[in-house]
Amino acid sequence: MQIQLLLQTIILPLLLSFVVYKTTRQNTARLTAGLFFAWLPACFWILHLPAWPPAEAVDWLWLAGLAFVTIQLIPDDVNAHYVKAGQLGAFILALLLISLPLLQYALTAELIVELLLILLAAGILVIAPPSSPAPAFVISMSATALAICAALSGTLLVAQLSGALAAAVGMFAIAELTKRLASSHLQTSALLPLALLYLLLLTIVRLYADLPTGSALLLLFAPLSLRLKNHTAIGLTLLAALIATAWLLMLQDSNNYY
Repeated sequence: MQIQLLLQTIILPLLLSFVVYKTTRQNTARLTAGLFFAWLPACFWILHLPAWPPAEAVDWLWLAGLAFVTIQLIPDDVNAHYVKAGQLGAFILALLLISLPLLQYALTAELIVELLLILLAAGILVIAPPSSPAPAFVISMSATALAICAALSGTLLVAQLSGALAAAVGMFAIAELTKRLASSHLQTSALLPLALLYLLLLTIVRLYADLPTGSALLLLFAPLSLRLKNHTAIGLTLLAALIATAWLLMLQDSNNYY
């Protein structure tokens, strides 16, 4: 069982990441599609093929990712504002579908505020110009922290999907580390579909696994450094991911004590 978890969550997406790294580094369109398809087989394996029609929040993820990639691959001669509007529209639809049970039966002001914060983060990722010197490292670290927090919150399924997301960009993150986070073969725009998937995974953990507010806010902040230029932003991402994980661990220790 443990070997299967390792294969699903790390080895398969990391191997596919290696293939993408070796074959598509000079083509942004192929990178965008390749990184998503490095995650997708792991997603299908973990979910034992998503239900159709989708029955649970996680069943919408692959459809949302496919929509994000398709919109991102719209030719450059199309007005960029339309592409960004399409990405935001697809994200809003996915967010509503994922949170629909709560919107129908447990609608509160707190829920609306949380969804608006997630939408704000998505808006920043979509609209602000990409500029991170190490985008793969940012996504990989953020998704790794989310995987740990999801596992600690009791949702191993989402933990696996988040871990696979981290591994899908793993080879690019390793390459950035070898260059001391100074440059990357990867254009930040190629990572936008995965960054939006990260936000949807975070939404699921927050809404359905009761991820503590503090950890959720830190994990929400973590990938936003994709839109910042300096290395300090990368350090803030790492710090946010570490504090979010430590916060959750301390809360669990406190609960166990009492």
